[in-house]
Amino acid sequence: MENARTLEVMVVPVGGRPYRKAIEADCDGSFLHGLQACVGGLIEPASYIFEDAPAVYVNEEGLLGASLDTANRAIYATKRMTEMGYLSQMDYAHVVEEGELYSIVFGDMVCVGFDPETGEDRDITDAEAERVMDRFGSDESIMSGGFELIRMMMRRRAVG
Repeated sequence: MENARTLEVMVVPVGGRPYRKAIEADCDGSFLHGLQACVGGLIEPASYIFEDAPAVYVNEEGLLGASLDTANRAIYATKRMTEMGYLSQMDYAHVVEEGELYSIVFGDMVCVGFDPETGEDRDITDAEAERVMDRFGSDESIMSGGFELIRMMMRRRAVG
């Protein structure tokens, strides 16, 4: 019996610390179904988070079910995002400043290695896994999505 091919990833769950997971290849050799299972639906890349090192996938319908229960992590603008002219996802009216809230990810995220030469996902490296833990492993990060969502709701309530 042949061993199934696997892909080592990091899952960033709502309300929890990131963890490593091995997903098995589909019949066709891709990992699409395993990646979709990690985020609970169809995937879309979120390259703005780590600039593809590691690659991050989120549920493409995450905003449709946006709630306090599904708020995962707040993504704050980096210096590079400011330099590249990223528009704020909160109002699309201005370029984000470093440290400003850029967006909130709803639902689980999955992080994988990415080979730009082949265009394929690969096992996440220890260094990439460490980047994920550094950015998303603290208590502050775990609570950031819900915190920022509540803050936005309170602001709207105060204005309206």
